[in-house]
Amino acid sequence: MVKSKRFLEPLIWTLALVVLAIGIATDGCFSICPLNLLGADWCPGCGLGHSINLVFKGEIRTSIEMHPLGIPTIFILVNRIIFTVRHAVRPVCLN
Repeated sequence: MVKSKRFLEPLIWTLALVVLAIGIATDGCFSICPLNLLGADWCPGCGLGHSINLVFKGEIRTSIEMHPLGIPTIFILVNRIIFTVRHAVRPVCLN
């Protein structure tokens, strides 16, 4: 038996990667970063989305300069997607 709720997490991560892959990396002023909205000058996560976008565009060096964890983040998310899908399709023991 496969429950549809089990596919919610991998679906969200897949959609996030797709949005980041097709998004346009710009230096616009729009940000959803809570630290940026609070007026902080530096945030450890800022630039991560742009870095991931640049990887999908093939601009590896620029991606690493933007945020060094962009490439590892892609591998972590893809691994998480695969793990959760495998877990979702695994048969459920009813005993």
